[in-house]
Amino acid sequence: MNILLNILVAVLSLIFGYLIGSANISIPLGKLIFKQDPRDYGSHNCGATNCGRIWGKKYFFIVFFFDVFKTVSPLYICWAILTFVPFNNGMPLLPNALQMYNGEVGNYLIQWPIYWVAPIGSLLGGIFPLFTGFRGGKAVSNLSGLILTTTWFMTIFGAIAFFGTLFKSKYVSLSSIVTGIVLFVCTWVYSSLITFHVIPLELMVIFQYGPLFYFNYVFAIVITIQATVMIIRHHENINRLRAGNEKKVKWIKSKEKVEN
Repeated sequence: MNILLNILVAVLSLIFGYLIGSANISIPLGKLIFKQDPRDYGSHNCGATNCGRIWGKKYFFIVFFFDVFKTVSPLYICWAILTFVPFNNGMPLLPNALQMYNGEVGNYLIQWPIYWVAPIGSLLGGIFPLFTGFRGGKAVSNLSGLILTTTWFMTIFGAIAFFGTLFKSKYVSLSSIVTGIVLFVCTWVYSSLITFHVIPLELMVIFQYGPLFYFNYVFAIVITIQATVMIIRHHENINRLRAGNEKKVKWIKSKEKVEN
């Protein structure tokens, strides 16, 4: 394994993810349609939740799915390049997920799922975007989008945690925080079971969207980073929750706009 090559590819993946993650749709959308900057209203960020609060659910979904796309596109691009494009004597730099599971990595210059570094760059781009003055969102779309587009199995746990907490408490911020904690725990359990082959190869493929990614400890570390950053970005919401000043959502009963 070439250490310098591993460091170089990791850094390039991080930078690539950051540049893609820095792309933003909510600010130009708001200025074009509403003559508003979402960072001047609501919770003063350009994330999907705040956009939905200001402009309605339609724009929540537009911003959310754009944020999901910019989170996972660097991951899929890095994965495709590293596992399919021949670099070393006609071989790609990285073994595929099935080879990693079976330990067939000896002939490759990179022997771990380095593509998971790209979503960390996307996360940094989402909260500190280069192109919009380093004022971004709270990383909810980054975390949820990464889980949603890589493993339906873990998506179920996240959805139960989020909507269960939301319908019980009616706090979007609390629901996001609880979901981050649940995904943190679940991903470490899941990745450990895969790493130690408790989950057989056949189930690993089924739990994902095919044999694309290898969900070992690297994946768990990335989710830990994303969940931790997301919770930290909600520090003002946490203070309001403690003080009893956090506003509840209204749409569950009255179909009004979400207020947070």
